Amino acid sequence: MNAKRVKDLLLDLVYDVVGSLVYGVGIYLFASQGGFATGGFSGLGLMVNHLTGLPIGTLTLVFNIPVVILSYKTLGKVFLAKSLKTMVIQTLILDLVMPLFPVYRGNQLLAALFTGVLMGAGLVLVYMRGSSTGGSDFLTLSLHKVMPHISVGQFSLMIDSLILLAGAAAVVAVCRKKSNG
Repeated sequence: MNAKRVKDLLLDLVYDVVGSLVYGVGIYLFASQGGFATGGFSGLGLMVNHLTGLPIGTLTLVFNIPVVILSYKTLGKVFLAKSLKTMVIQTLILDLVMPLFPVYRGNQLLAALFTGVLMGAGLVLVYMRGSSTGGSDFLTLSLHKVMPHISVGQFSLMIDSLILLAGAAAVVAVCRKKSNG
């Protein structure tokens, strides 16, 4: 392996770890304790975690498996390999590192703001090296390749809206269950 390839792999790894740490702070320390779901598969992971207590990172990784399989031919093996590495790093950080830190228990509006800023910053770092956190990114990019007349942003908005609507329905169900029981 030549020096440039080693340098690129190390740089990818640094961006993945730092991006996943920043993203993990947003998801685990702010969103999960703020009682709200984000968009994407992390939002699904948060919802199921809230209902079952199962780890957010592992849930997100499991939700990604069918989408990775379906997107393989459309997105290509290089992008897939880089993204799988990122997903594993992110899972380990969410499930093993983030629980070691104190969570934010303050104002929910601030928690939502910090969630958005930190998740966005973490994703930017991952995207800068040509990788992805999987999930709705894979769906969005695959759908855009099949239907290029619809923008990536529009697909992302549609998918995240569906996930957030599911989250709202889950919150309503939980509230009803608590008030009846």
